[in-house]
This record gives sequence, C-alpha cells and structure tokens, in this order.
Amino acid sequence: MVKVRMNTADVAAEVKCLRRLIGMRCANVYDLSPKTYMLKLMNSSGVTESGESEKVFLLMESGVRLHTTAYVRDKSNTPSGFTLKLRKHIRTRRLEDVRQLGYDRIVLFQFGLGANAYYVILELYAQGNVILADSDFMVLTLLRSHRDDDKGVAIMSRHRYPIEICRVFERTTAAKLQETLTFSKEPDNNEYVKDQEGANNVSDALKEKKSSRKGGKPAESSKNTGDAKAKQVTLKNVLGEALGYGPALSEHIILDAGLIPNTKLCNENKLDDDTIQLLVEAVAKFEDWLHDVISGDKIPEGYILMQNKNSGKSNPPSEPGSSGQIYDEFCPILLNQFKSREYVEFETFDASLDEFYSKIESQRSEQQQKAKESSATQKLNKIRMDQENRVHILRKEVDHCVNMAELIEYNLDDVDAAIIAVRVALAKGTSWEDIARTVKEEKKSGNPVAAIIDKLQLERNCMTLLLSNNLDEMDDDEKTLPADKVEVDLALSAHANARRWYELKKKQENKQEKTVTAHEKAFKAAERKTRLQLSQEKAVATISHMRKVHWFEKFNWFISSENYLVISGRDAQQNEMIVKRYMSKGDLYVHAELHGASSTVIKNHRPEQPVPPLTLNQAGCFTVCHSQAWDSKIVTSAWWVHPHQVSKTAPTGEYLTVGSFMIRGRKNFLPPPPSNYGLWVVVPVG
Repeated sequence: MVKVRMNTADVAAEVKCLRRLIGMRCANVYDLSPKTYMLKLMNSSGVTESGESEKVFLLMESGVRLHTTAYVRDKSNTPSGFTLKLRKHIRTRRLEDVRQLGYDRIVLFQFGLGANAYYVILELYAQGNVILADSDFMVLTLLRSHRDDDKGVAIMSRHRYPIEICRVFERTTAAKLQETLTFSKEPDNNEYVKDQEGANNVSDALKEKKSSRKGGKPAESSKNTGDAKAKQVTLKNVLGEALGYGPALSEHIILDAGLIPNTKLCNENKLDDDTIQLLVEAVAKFEDWLHDVISGDKIPEGYILMQNKNSGKSNPPSEPGSSGQIYDEFCPILLNQFKSREYVEFETFDASLDEFYSKIESQRSEQQQKAKESSATQKLNKIRMDQENRVHILRKEVDHCVNMAELIEYNLDDVDAAIIAVRVALAKGTSWEDIARTVKEEKKSGNPVAAIIDKLQLERNCMTLLLSNNLDEMDDDEKTLPADKVEVDLALSAHANARRWYELKKKQENKQEKTVTAHEKAFKAAERKTRLQLSQEKAVATISHMRKVHWFEKFNWFISSENYLVISGRDAQQNEMIVKRYMSKGDLYVHAELHGASSTVIKNHRPEQPVPPLTLNQAGCFTVCHSQAWDSKIVTSAWWVHPHQVSKTAPTGEYLTVGSFMIRGRKNFLPPPPSNYGLWVVVPVG
C-alpha cells in the first residue's frame, strides 16, 4: 500500500528543511481544495543575482503532508472564507519561526513578533487540522472544531490551543525500555491506545470520544478476547506503542539491533538482558539521528522507494522520473527494511516529498481524467445507439407499410369481396354482434371470403384481414403460406386501402429523414460539447513543473541573431528601472527621437568585444516599432550611446520626468529600418 501520511521522523526532517524559509514574507494564500492550501512566500531581504525576489510556494494539506513545491497547480477562482481569514492576518507578515511541537506531528508557523504575532498550526495526524491563532494561542479560525469534555480539551474558535499537551522529546532510557518489554498484563479496554503513527493523546482521546458519540461498537471486555490479543502482541507493535515513532521506524530500530520485528511476546517468550541492551543501543542510535535533525545544521536528504517487484534482489539507485517507476514510500533516512529495494535519492527531504506527492497527484488526476473520458465516451455511444434504434424502428415501420400495401395488391379481389360483404351487412341494419357471429359461422362452413377476416373493428369502421403473398408462391401449391394481418378501411376500396398504406409509407420516410438529420446535429453538438469539457478539465487537472520566470520577461525583450539580450521598457517606470538597475558597463543604450519610444538596452555579455552591427540594427528596429512610428507609419531611425553618456542630471532650470534621461555627447544614428516586426514561438518537444 502506498504511503500517504508522514510520521514523526518525516515531520522533524521536513521542519528542518523548511527553516530555510524563515525571514521570507507571506505574499498570498491560496486554497487548492477544502483541505489543501498553498502559501506564497517571497524573500524580503532583497533581490537575487538575477534581480528578482525569491519566491517559494509552501503546500500544506490537513492531516496529510507539508512541503514546498515546484509544480503548478490550479487554484480556486473564488477563495474560501478560511483563505480570506488567513490572508487578513498573515499576508505581508514575515515568517519568524517554523518548529515541530514536541515530537508530535504538529507544525507551528509564526508570522510576526510579539503581540502582533500570528500562528498557523498544521496537524498531520488523524483527520488533520489547520488552525490560525493569535499571539496568546487563542484560536481565531480553524478547519475542524472538536472537543472532549471528559479531558477538558476544546479545540474550537475563541478557545486557547493547548500546546502544553504536546509530547516533549525525551531520550529512551534502558529502564523505560526494560519496563515496557518485560511488564506484561491483560489489555485494559479503558486504557488509552496510542496512534501507531505517533498522534498525541488529545487527538486520539477526541477520536475515541467521537466514535462513542456515533454509537461505535465498544471494545470487547471478555478475558478470552484479552488473551487472544496478548498472544498476537509482537515486538514491533510493543516497541512502536512504547516509543510513539510508528511501526515503520520501530521495524527499522529492531532490524538495526539484529532482531526479528514479528517476534511474538508473551510470558513464556521474554527477552533477555542482552537482547534488551541491543534494542537500547539501536533506539539510542536512531534518537541521535533525530536529535541531529532537530538541532543540527545538516539538511536531511530524502529517499523515495519504488514498489518492490523483484523481492530479494538488491537494486541500485535510479534516476527520478524514469519509465516504469511506481512510487511506494518516502523517508528521510534509508530504513533497514528498504535497503534491498530500488530507491531514488534526493538532496533534501523536502524535494523528495514534492516529487512523491506531485507524481501521486498527477497519477490521480490522470485516472480521474480517464474515468471522465470513459464516461463521456459511454454517454456518446448511448446517444448514438439511441439514434440508431430510433432510425431502425422508423425503417421497420416503412417496410411494414410497404408490406401491407403489397399484400392488399396481391389480394385485390379477396379484399374487395370482404369489404363489400361487410358493407352489405351493415347496410341491411344488421347488428355488430350478428355480423361477427355470421363471419364465424361462414368460416366454419368454408367460405373463402369469411376465412380471410381476422377481426372486426366496426367502431373504427375498420377490419383486420389475413393476407398472404400468393403471387410469389404460385408453383408451390402444397405449401401453407404464412398470413399477415392487414388493417383495411371499410370506407375505401382495395386500391384505395393500398394507396393509403403507400401514403403512410411516404410520411414515415419523411419522418425518418428528419429524425436522422436532427439526431446527427444533436450528436455532433453533444460530441463537440463533450470534447470541449474534456479539454478544459484536462488543462485544469494537469500538474506540470513550474517554469522558471526570467527576470527580463517583465519587459519587452528579444534575443538577437547573434545571441544578445535586448530589453525595452513597457512604461516610464520600467524605462527608469532598466537604466538604473540593469544597464551596466559594456552595454549600449538605444533610443529614437519619437514620442512613445522606450529606453532600450543591449546587454553585452562580452564587454571586451563591441556589439555587432546586425544586433544594433535589430535593436534600432525594435525601438522604432515600439514608438509612435508604428501607428503613424513613419520611417525614421534610432540611435545608440554608451552607458556613461546617459545621465539623470538635467540642465540648470530644467527637470527630467520619470523615464526620461539626459544624453551627453555624440549620438550614433542607425539607418532607417523597415517597419517589420515578427514573433518567433519556440515549442518544446517531448
């Protein structure tokens, strides 16, 4: 089963990685789902070497995960009330501290100092929670409220968050371990049972209380059940509950001691002092690593384990993202039980979490997309089948009308005789019952005209005749031909009845054509709508790697044919910024004597060499095309100067507006360029 939740060691390692974010300011808060939120943090200490502020996106999912991400995810168009509350209190504030509360799976983020501090508390156990508290830990808002009156704990709005109940990290002593492993008793059903992953006492007590309120089944209290449980106690379970590190870490410790994790513990199978000493040393070794993670300077590395397809064979580390990899586990330390499995190593544990969860998310999104595509395909197939069934029914009705008309034509004399006989009886005033009785008597006596009458519908002035195709079977006299029931109108002759069926056939054909046309239009519209919805959902569900935005992309820019970067301001403020911040020695300043012409700078990455003429001409054309000359269709020329000729000092009695500069010395004019402007789009392959 794929690992989803983080244990105590995971949280400690991730908190160590996230402490590098201290000093950044919260630029914004986004909600990706009702339980998943993303904080945008920016470096407030200044710009980087590229001239841009460092941006980090911190992803937190209640009860599940916490890590920074380099992948783009779709954000909610309308922020939730909880998101707005977070924005109100922590946006623009500096992240002052990131720490784990004790060694529980609770992470605390502190924004601001002193009385103006606010805390965002993330709980990663049970159902999880995200809590916003003030400087006194009074809860301002939270995702999920829960309380336990018996324990006197309430995690609710306008209540103080009980940070003092978190378990404090303490070294495991030999006496404590000795007592845990040698002391045996029958299980107490009223005793608090710890979460195997290390949840704190408050959360589990609340879960137990909630279960009792829902009418959950109480624990078995019989002695036999207790004895059965005692027989199933293993060394891994006992050590995991005693230390609170979870089953995976307990198995790692036991294997480190050279023991078998599934060793059953009972009164007859007690551990000797030497075995307990080995366990004490293994626990101390792990706790030394945990202490180094919490208080040391080294950033813990990360490992992602693949699903074990070839058990028993040692697999070397592989590259992330290679084909055929299925992620199964993540850990900040390569556990002993996983050393024989294939794994991917990362420089930091934070990077491994981002890779693991992002790939799981991507796979889940792909599965949902495939399910939606399958559902849409089934829906379209159903529409198509319904259309085909309706057309088939109409075609059968057309064929039926033709068959009825042909049967009447094959038996014109008999049909006329039957119609005349019934008409005569009705003209004499014979009752309907007497006519029906007479038809039956004539059938018994062998009257051929009465023999073809199947049923009288005199209330509708119709009757049903039994007719067969005698013309096609004239040579086969001995064969009994099947007869079809044909309805005829008593007011019409045989020819008129046949014509009536042919007219009905034409109506059915017209109806069939209209139905086919309407169904084709409806099917094409449904197919078009379905494809549009699937394409939109696919674009939203895709989780792609976040592209690095270069510092020059906020300006107008291009790369010349000789690989020189040329930047130009979009407005007066950017013109000012380009000259003051980005123009350096060796660059060239390009401008044109036209209204709206922007300041253009050619970045010379080889200051010892002059900028080639082709790049100068392209920069001049670029400058002219971004001026009023483009709209006015004026042919003019640009000019260039060196950086030391560009000054912000105006002559005496004059002043320079924002984005305007004083040029001293000779201007080097370029030939008038043609007003040609193109766009080159590079599409990545693969």
